[in-house]
Amino acid sequence: MDWLNELREEINEAINGYLTEQDPPVLYEAVRYLPAAGGKRLRPIMAILAYKAVGGLYAAATPFGAALEIIHTFTLAHDDIMDQDQQRRGMPAIHKKFGEATAILAGDTLFAKAFEIVSASRLSPKVIATLTHHIAVMSREICEGQQMDMQFEKQQDVAEKSFCKMIEKKTARLFEYACFGGAIIGGGSVSEQDALRTYGKNVGMAFQLWDDYLDIVGKDIGKPVGSDIREGKKTLVFIYAKTNAVERDWLSYYGKQDATPTELQRVLQAFTDSGALDYAIGQSHQYADIAKRALNVLPDSRAKQALLDIATFAVTRAI
Repeated sequence: MDWLNELREEINEAINGYLTEQDPPVLYEAVRYLPAAGGKRLRPIMAILAYKAVGGLYAAATPFGAALEIIHTFTLAHDDIMDQDQQRRGMPAIHKKFGEATAILAGDTLFAKAFEIVSASRLSPKVIATLTHHIAVMSREICEGQQMDMQFEKQQDVAEKSFCKMIEKKTARLFEYACFGGAIIGGGSVSEQDALRTYGKNVGMAFQLWDDYLDIVGKDIGKPVGSDIREGKKTLVFIYAKTNAVERDWLSYYGKQDATPTELQRVLQAFTDSGALDYAIGQSHQYADIAKRALNVLPDSRAKQALLDIATFAVTRAI
């Protein structure tokens, strides 16, 4: 939609404006590297839409949205180092281009910059304090989710409930607090804030489950296809297949860093035959439906419709 494209450009312009430091040059080249590569900017767009959906009229949520996108970029920089992913958004990962030490510093700088942006926002001191607290809690939980994800790679068995808690922390929290923060900035009622928070969390859950599905079926999501299989990620697809697959030989290929295309295909076949792919699709759609229903408390508006469209997009993209 043209409107969302306009919001995306507004966010890009804001991010570029916030990342203007030049010294030391290599650090700030690395800091700007991923933000300059573009992206869907879903989280800041959702923050602005939530703000508008509760009656916000101006651009008061843009700095908050830019800060969230910068935090998201920080997590990507560090995740790629921990997972040893070589690509991000179709380009060499930050650590491949600049080295691990500079990539870590770039991520840390982005994280600090996000708090700098929010603290300098033209909002009331009370709102700034509330947003800062929520961003800090969100960032801590993202780290907890990442640690859980890494621990799961070393475990033979992971319960579906534990997996869902992990992606809630690691992925869905950013979506949740984007919408919650936007509603706070817009002066939404408690029921509107709660509704948008619920919406954001469930869109985030749907988004991650669909992302895991796309990694398996071979769609372009900005990282090498099959990387989750090679890394031994305990995704919902894997958890379901391990419980329900009749054949077991594919397990020896899961987590094999140098798995051949034939071995990857064997894993994919097991996922298909066990019904794991269909199960993951169904669960992602269920989360998207919960998100949409949460918006029933909001008055109809262009912003509300855009949020509904994003929930649909989360589970239909790249197919």
